[in-house]
Amino acid sequence: MKTRIAWIAAGIMMLLALASPQQAQAVGAGEKSLGIMGGYSSYNGSGYVSANFQWEFANHFRLVPEIGVSFENDHKSAFLLNCDIHFPFQVYRGIVLYPLVGLTMNSWHYTWDHADPEYRTRVGGDFGAGVDFYFTRFLKMTLQAKYSAMAQTSGAFAGIGLSYVF
Repeated sequence: MKTRIAWIAAGIMMLLALASPQQAQAVGAGEKSLGIMGGYSSYNGSGYVSANFQWEFANHFRLVPEIGVSFENDHKSAFLLNCDIHFPFQVYRGIVLYPLVGLTMNSWHYTWDHADPEYRTRVGGDFGAGVDFYFTRFLKMTLQAKYSAMAQTSGAFAGIGLSYVF
């Protein structure tokens, strides 16, 4: 039920983004933004939340460091640290698509019944894609899906986020 509500909310946000007046355009080189993202983590079947900083240091190249947590479910929770590179390109005024690649470090915490907590820290790679919807010059919404490939703790992350552009 919670998953269905999340998908309905994402659909409503997408419709609002498409129906809103498209006043803003991607700035290109020099654009910076600070944002939050939340969504679903497949490894433990739970939600996650993260904060990120985006810096488009050249046209079509954006550096995105990100820090977050995956909430506990099935005795697993995590600290997430990513550094991705987006390759954004504008497809319509106010709509930007991007593929992404990057490095990830996840530290999973396991709390098994009647046992000491266990930690697994893994380093791996990210790959995925996303789309940005610019509501104004200063506000954008992001839909993103990526897969983090690493030993024993690989999983997908699908999320929606809001960012302040400056």
